[in-house]
Amino acid sequence: MDIGNMTPFKRDFGDRREAANKKKSRAMWFLPFLFLSAALVLYLLPAAEMSDKNISIRTLEVPEFPVIVVLEQDKGTITSAWLRTPAGARKLDQLDGLSFISSDPVISKVDQDSKNDLLWRLSFTNLEGDGVHLWIGMTTWAPRVFIASTPFQYTRWHALPAKIEVPKGTSIYIAPAAPFYQMLDKQYSGKDSYSFIYTIMLTPEGPAFVPVPSVYKQLAVLLKAGMHGESSPKKRLAYVRMLTEFNRLAEGKAPQADTLLNFPMEKLDTLTWKR
Repeated sequence: MDIGNMTPFKRDFGDRREAANKKKSRAMWFLPFLFLSAALVLYLLPAAEMSDKNISIRTLEVPEFPVIVVLEQDKGTITSAWLRTPAGARKLDQLDGLSFISSDPVISKVDQDSKNDLLWRLSFTNLEGDGVHLWIGMTTWAPRVFIASTPFQYTRWHALPAKIEVPKGTSIYIAPAAPFYQMLDKQYSGKDSYSFIYTIMLTPEGPAFVPVPSVYKQLAVLLKAGMHGESSPKKRLAYVRMLTEFNRLAEGKAPQADTLLNFPMEKLDTLTWKR
């Protein structure tokens, strides 16, 4: 067909149809680009949010033992925590909102085999200085993992430069407060007070308070020296009661009821599996 012989109407219609085809072609090319751009934005958005939150994963473990504490942290603050063991994983809600500060594994032989057993204390705190000690015990003969917790708070003991010698297999736990002794109207706790100290060992039933005379002999000397400058009569009375108990435990005597009632360990779980 001779374009030159087309009527004006026919030429105009043809031009419009050609322009429409070009627009349609451009639209067909633009749509994939639009979808690709949208997909790219959706893909990058979670990564940007993750970067802003500074989420990191930290694992804590003791060589030779198949237990791992996994911490998900946001700028050092724990948002989620798990204990991984051969028996499975267990969530540790007690650690949410805290920060990890120390790990203290203690090795001993508790059960019937020749392999080492584990008593592991991990410490966590918040900005105010309050927190949790997580206690993990593991025996190997009949494989078990014991999980327990105790409250953590800074006391005058933490400021002492003295070092206490402890026998193998023993861990030290500084309780947040002195026992609530009779004739006293409160428990003394915090950075300005001495609190009770417990010696912890792994037993076949899990972490437990087991008095170690050699440790309490050292503690009695330190407390006796530290209480001389105490001006509060009631707080001094609490220290005298604690000193008396330290001396009793140093002689190998059984702990008194006030001491046991003040021991705040909470057993959380026991996990078992086959060898």
